This record gives sequence, C-alpha cells and structure tokens, in this order.
Amino acid sequence: ETVVGVEIHARLATRSKLFSGAASAYGGDANARVAPFDAALPGTLPVLNAGAVARAIKLGIALEGTVQLKSSFDRKHYYYADLPHGYQITQQREPIVRGGIVRCVGVENAREGDRDGGRTRRGWLTVGIERVQMETDTGKSQTVGAEAEAAQGTLVDLNRAGQALVEIVSEPDMRSGEDAAACVEALQRMLRYLHVSDANMEEGSLRCDVNVSVRTAEERERGVFGERVEIKNLNSLRSIVRAVKYEAKRHVDVLTAGGRIERETRAFDTNTGKTTVLRTKENLLDYRFTPEPDLPPLVLNPADVEAIANRMPELPNAAFERLMESGASESAASTIIAFPSTLKYYDTAVDSCGAAKASDVANFIANEIIGAARKDAGASHKEPLSSLPRAASARRVGELLGKVANGDLSGRMAKQVLEALMNSDERALAEIVEDVCGGGQMSSDDQLQDICRAVVDEMPKEVELFRGGKSKLMGALVGEVMKRTNGRANPKDASKML
Repeated sequence: ETVVGVEIHARLATRSKLFSGAASAYGGDANARVAPFDAALPGTLPVLNAGAVARAIKLGIALEGTVQLKSSFDRKHYYYADLPHGYQITQQREPIVRGGIVRCVGVENAREGDRDGGRTRRGWLTVGIERVQMETDTGKSQTVGAEAEAAQGTLVDLNRAGQALVEIVSEPDMRSGEDAAACVEALQRMLRYLHVSDANMEEGSLRCDVNVSVRTAEERERGVFGERVEIKNLNSLRSIVRAVKYEAKRHVDVLTAGGRIERETRAFDTNTGKTTVLRTKENLLDYRFTPEPDLPPLVLNPADVEAIANRMPELPNAAFERLMESGASESAASTIIAFPSTLKYYDTAVDSCGAAKASDVANFIANEIIGAARKDAGASHKEPLSSLPRAASARRVGELLGKVANGDLSGRMAKQVLEALMNSDERALAEIVEDVCGGGQMSSDDQLQDICRAVVDEMPKEVELFRGGKSKLMGALVGEVMKRTNGRANPKDASKML
C-alpha cells in the first residue's frame, strides 16, 4: 500500500514581509525589495506582521483546527547562500494551529462513492491536518555558468527573503498520487477563497513537498509505516501524481529485491519522470532548533479570533455542494469553484438569468466561457476570467441564457451571440441577435412545417432508412433544418415536426 503525506508552503497575501516593512510582491528587479532585517544586517530586529497572523488564524478556522491562543517562534539553523541569517524563523515547538481536516472533492479512488439523482459522483476523502505554522521564506540563488557575462558562481536575490509563509502539514492519510493532488488542489482553492494566498504554483507562491512510503498488508494491520522519502518542490498537480507513482514503484522494486529504503530527500525530474537523490534526510537535531530570542510568545485575544471566525466567507466545498444540488455536472461545478472570481461570475449570472435553470447557467459558463477563456490564455492555472471583456459581463450572459430559457434563442444562437460578446461587442443583445442570427428563434409553426416538409421530400434516402429503424438519422434531418434556418429553428420543435 502506498502512503502519502503532503507539506505545503503558501506565500501569504500580505503587502509586507513577515518581520520587516519591505514589500512582498512577485517579480521585479533583483534585490529591489530588501529591508535591513531581510539582509541580516547587524542590529536589526524582527517586527511581526499582524496581517500575516490574521490570515493564519483564518486558515486554521477554515481547516477546523484549533487556533492556539499562545504560540511561539523558533530558529531553524542551516547554511545556504540565500539564507543570510543562517537560520529560518519558524514555529517548530508551538505552531499557531494544531489539528484540522481538509475534504477533497472528486478523488479518483474515493473512499465514499455515492449516486445522487442518477448521476455518479466520486466521493470525498478526508485528510487530517497535523499543524499550520508561520515562517519566513528564503531568498533565491541562481548558479551562473562560465559562458555567462558574470564570473562563474552564484547570484543571490533577497526579494523573497523574509516573505511570510504558512506551512500546512498533513497526516499520512492519502494512498495515491491522485489523492495527494486532490488534497493540494482543495487547499489551493481554500487559500484563494480566504484571500490568504493567491496560491499560484507557477509563480512559487504555493510549493508542495510529498512524503512517500509503502507498506505490506500485514504492516497496515499493525499500524506500521514504511521508511518515508521526501520529494521536494513539486510545482504542478500533474507532477505530484507522477512523482508519487514513480517513487512508490521504486520502493516496491527495492524492497522486492531485498534492499532497504533510505530516508532521504529527492527531486523529481519532469522530463524523465524519475526522482533523484538530493541529500540524506536530516533529523531535527541537525537543524538545532532554538527559541527565537528576539520575539516574545504570540498571545492572541479570544475576541479577535472570534471576530475573524464571524467574518468567514463561503468556502469552496460548500459552493461545490450548492452547485451540485442545483443540478450542475460535477465537472462544471469543479471548474466554477476553482477561483472565487469564477464563482462570483456564476452567482451574478444566475441572478440575471430569469427563467433559466441554475444548472444550465453553470454548464454554459464552465464549457463555453471558462473553456474559451482558458484556450485564449494558453494556460489553465491562471484566473480564466481576469481578461474577460466588459461586453461578456456576468449580467449580460445571464440575460442571454434567459432568452434561451424563454424560447427566444436556441442554444446554437446563444453561442453565436456569446462569440460577439467575447469579441467586445457592447451593443444591446437584441441588436446583436438581429445582426449575427438574423433575428430570434423561429416562432411560426407554419414556416417550420414548410421547411421540414421540404427536407423530407429532398432527402428520401435518409427518410427511408429512418423509417426502417435507423433512428440516429433523425440527427441528420434536424441538422439540415437547422442549416436551412441559419440556426433559428428550435431543434426539439424541428425533431417533433419532422
């Protein structure tokens, strides 16, 4: 059996760093956002960022963990060029949050599958959270080769040094790479909904390490775990799945051959799909954890924690269930809740859609709008609606789908109008419909009857085969009607008339 745990480092969405006033932002010129404390200049002292504390509390509440009214900071010692202090400030002994759970949506090897209304749903997997702790980030090192303009060596950028992080450590409750990826995705959504972090893996604001081990059925019965290996800095959900799968197989091969698994830290190569050794795993003594002498214990006011709890937004799992209850497909619901902005877009469209079903709105937005936006952006990990034109606002899309529900437009016509909206056509919907569709959906039965009769007369071979039992040919007949009406006929009415 494969056993997996995850450790996630998320950069907090604060304006300044955890212990200094330097700006906390992604990108920019090297060493442009470095305070004296970040560079470990003598005589500088840390000042705790209250906004970072509030975000860590909010995350702990969302994870149903226990927010510690008293926590403390420690120094974790190790040497590297991009760690100017020679230690990282973290919360090893007394983290700000202990315990908690995260429920993962749509896990492939679900523990609790069910059927709801005839629609098969993959179940929920509950993963325990051991702790959430605040800590500082390191700088970035860049190795320079002999062919570069600078001399061969290492360049250090301290813009990232001292940025506020939360580390989320899970229990080893996952049994596959798919489980681990689903857990990370669920945490990523939660961080975004809470505005704790933008959680963009491609920008490094969400970094994931996985711990992998395997065990026999007999060891499982005894509650024993195998020796684990840590795989560092996986930067995509797909890499998590691939790395766990490879590493678990490597463990099985080593053990089957009579070998033993060494506790070590490994890296995953996305090109080869294999892991390689980085270093032999250190133990806690190697880091020489000591209490941070420049920071007193962090003591929280219970009233402040309660105030944060009372301002919690709707979380992604609750939004997912709400969409599923409205009749949306699981795929559409997952797509819409991926970002707070896409959920807000959906809710606004539903408020403006008149008689349209919420499920139809969800499926249209997921498939036609978010899908098109992702295709145009060329990447699916960014907020897909961030560059949507004003003409394709949620209110206008809701009104468009209301016209479909009223029978004024067909689904095909709605897609034609949407294409105009996506191309920044800000004219009134009625004007766009007249221009791109030649008017609304046909309402005259006599006119439709004449067209259907002509199709039947002019397609005798298809009609004869249909009468002989080849019912699928009705689609070809309806398609011909739609072609002759420029998409203005209602397909259901055309099928009935034929």
